[in-house]
Amino acid sequence: MFEWALVPTLIAVAALTPKGKPNDKKKIQTIFENTKYGIPNKQGQLQIPKFKKKLAIMDGDNEIGTRYLYTIPLGLPATKIADMEKQVGFFSDGLNRPVIVEFKRENPELEITPKFLTISVFDHDIPSLYPYSKVPSVDGWLIPLGRGLEETIWHNFEHIPHMTVAGMTRFGKTVFLKVLTTFLIEHHSEDVEFYIIDLKGGLEFGRYEKLKQVKGVASDPFEALTMLQEIHQELQNDFALFRQKYWANISNTPIKKRRFVIVDEAAQLAPERWMLGEMKKALEQCQWVLGEITRIGGGLGYREIFCTQYPTADTLPRSVKQNADGKMSFRLPTGYGSEVAIDERGAETLRSDIKGRALYKTHELKELQVPFLDDNDMWERLSKYERNNTNREETQETGGDIIKFGRDEVRNQGATSKETRPKNRQKRAQDTKRNEGIPSSKDSRREKRLLPKRKGKGISRSGQ
Repeated sequence: MFEWALVPTLIAVAALTPKGKPNDKKKIQTIFENTKYGIPNKQGQLQIPKFKKKLAIMDGDNEIGTRYLYTIPLGLPATKIADMEKQVGFFSDGLNRPVIVEFKRENPELEITPKFLTISVFDHDIPSLYPYSKVPSVDGWLIPLGRGLEETIWHNFEHIPHMTVAGMTRFGKTVFLKVLTTFLIEHHSEDVEFYIIDLKGGLEFGRYEKLKQVKGVASDPFEALTMLQEIHQELQNDFALFRQKYWANISNTPIKKRRFVIVDEAAQLAPERWMLGEMKKALEQCQWVLGEITRIGGGLGYREIFCTQYPTADTLPRSVKQNADGKMSFRLPTGYGSEVAIDERGAETLRSDIKGRALYKTHELKELQVPFLDDNDMWERLSKYERNNTNREETQETGGDIIKFGRDEVRNQGATSKETRPKNRQKRAQDTKRNEGIPSSKDSRREKRLLPKRKGKGISRSGQ
């Protein structure tokens, strides 16, 4: 039976490492011995992992670190030391440099090759600033999540169609959404569509309505419900089309269009106990449609990015979380929030003095620095896609813009200017309130004046 040193012993490894400047290979062997990471043989001698080879870690033409490969004795769990390194960090402390410990194949693409205990030692930490201008250009439906220790980390929406994003305010969540939209517009200007629910009242994404790739920006829960009802109708139409054509996945069809539904500050869509029945019903319907998009929309070309400041079971619905395999989190105040967001602790330990630092979880957890893109640079890149620049002559000629919802073209005769488009959407939201039996803010104020005051926690409607 193998032996384990106690956690205090592991923390003291750096102090036990011989003085002077021995090479990393010798330091690693000393750490194995001091932590008793091994298994005794028949003679009672401790067998530790055996050095196999070392490889240079390259970033283009630059060497950024060294990767040490070890074989392990039979019966010694290699994954255990990787977990212990995450919890205690005795390799990174002992070597005084960033270290990643993994149990993997030398070439992951060749499954016949054996696995090694791999200790990657990097010369530098993750940069605290990663300018958007340094992000490389790629093909496909990929977006840059950020820079890790070794390389730029990407999210492929064709493989993982939906993702959740959590994080406290002012730690980089909104900047990430702007990077996502900018990168996709620059690389798929003719094939991408955005439906944005900005529940900060439209302050962050209101201007995006001018972009021809953006089909709408909802700024409150009622406008969100109207937008989601339209999206759900398109989802049903596309589902019928796929069944008719015997298609199972949009990646295997001639359709190039992809629709992205972005929800910022999704906690505003969580029903509260004190809300009137009609209001709760509307918010529950919003959450239901968002769940339907993640459940069946991936194969139809719909991609959902669901963002919240503080993830709980109420603000991050199970139907969304369970169907979004890509989970990203910026700094959170508690370990509980991190467990809700990425299914493990860690987001609460991210440095508070580095904005844009995040964790990305799929089958593995990676730390990264999100690309930084300021508003001036962003709009310099996106201004050529604004409707005023591309469709002005057509708008003056026809008296309306062509707004695409799915495969159909709908002429919005009333949306001839920036001022009238929001008014039309607000009117649709008011119509939705009436159709759903939801009182407007004016109706609510009038109702409160007419209802008699009653003692207790709240006022209920007469006859209810």
